[in-house]
Amino acid sequence: MPTVPHPTQGVTTCTRCGARIRWATGTSGSLKGRRIPLNALPSPAGMLAAHTTGLGGLVVRELDAERPNPELLEWKATAHWDSCTGAGRQVQEPPRSRPARRRPTVQPPLWGQPRPGGWSR
Repeated sequence: MPTVPHPTQGVTTCTRCGARIRWATGTSGSLKGRRIPLNALPSPAGMLAAHTTGLGGLVVRELDAERPNPELLEWKATAHWDSCTGAGRQVQEPPRSRPARRRPTVQPPLWGQPRPGGWSR
């Protein structure tokens, strides 16, 4: 029996379409070592099997002829790039601005050293 992921833990939003996604790491095949955005909710039509690791990370593998169904503690997931509605839009970059110019600071002398110039209390 497949499990269901936590409804809010590890969920972020897509910067292009605003949908809820989860980031997972691929473990085998063409996904090995790649970060993959998954739709936040499980999908019965998904072609990926995802599960959480003991440390809270999310791991995903492709369903293939060898293991066509999700195993215990896995759920079917779909890659978000298959369903993203904002895939054609450009991500708006933050406005570029120059950092504020800093005035040079004058450090007070260390304890016991003479004060330069007109410093006195």
